[in-house]
Amino acid sequence: MSKDPAGQEQSRSLSPKMVIALVVAVLALIFVLQNSGRGQVTLFFFELSAPAWLWFVGLFLAGLVVGSIFPWFGRSSRKSRG
Repeated sequence: MSKDPAGQEQSRSLSPKMVIALVVAVLALIFVLQNSGRGQVTLFFFELSAPAWLWFVGLFLAGLVVGSIFPWFGRSSRKSRG
């Protein structure tokens, strides 16, 4: 066991956050491998073709951007609950 600067011993076990991150990473890898087929999107006169997983990642990132721009859609105020 190693000691941190405060003199307390640190355990080498995985934290719950690390376990969740590993599970999500494995699921993401499985998702990419299972969705490697090509997907096509047509918007007006543009036709774009890319692997299906890339479209999903793009939609996820677009959701993150919209969620960060308009954060009030999903959050309720805790002050009003008492």
